[in-house]
Amino acid sequence: MVLSQRQRDELNRAIADYLRSNGYEEAYSVFKKEAELDMNEELDKKYAGLLEKKWTSVIRLQKKVMELESKLNEAKEEFTSGGPLGQKRDPKEWIPRPPEKYALSGHRSPVTRVIFHPVFSVMVSASEDATIKTPYSNSYINYLQKDK
Repeated sequence: MVLSQRQRDELNRAIADYLRSNGYEEAYSVFKKEAELDMNEELDKKYAGLLEKKWTSVIRLQKKVMELESKLNEAKEEFTSGGPLGQKRDPKEWIPRPPEKYALSGHRSPVTRVIFHPVFSVMVSASEDATIKTPYSNSYINYLQKDK
């Protein structure tokens, strides 16, 4: 990877600060001479601890990238296996439990089942309030409701 002149200068100053602050005086003087740095008090404060900060942020970002890659692989696996129903599940897990991932506003009680049409983009939801509803033009229409 190619660094710009400004980035290279910042890196050299951060390395020089690291060498000096950790007691590598001989390495610091040789590095300062070879990198042609003229360090002064004002610059010293700006680059104090910079290398350690960048190093820890790189580690933190690598961890985050690995977590996101893991989540992506899980999502790909779920997609290719046909969703969570592709796995063998305990019958106790068949009924949805709170907290819900999505809310259907037309029901008064918890939704117990959602069915999607295999061809058309239509779905039907059933609830514990004995209603079966389908969304149509952003509103719900009752198809079946138990008389109370």
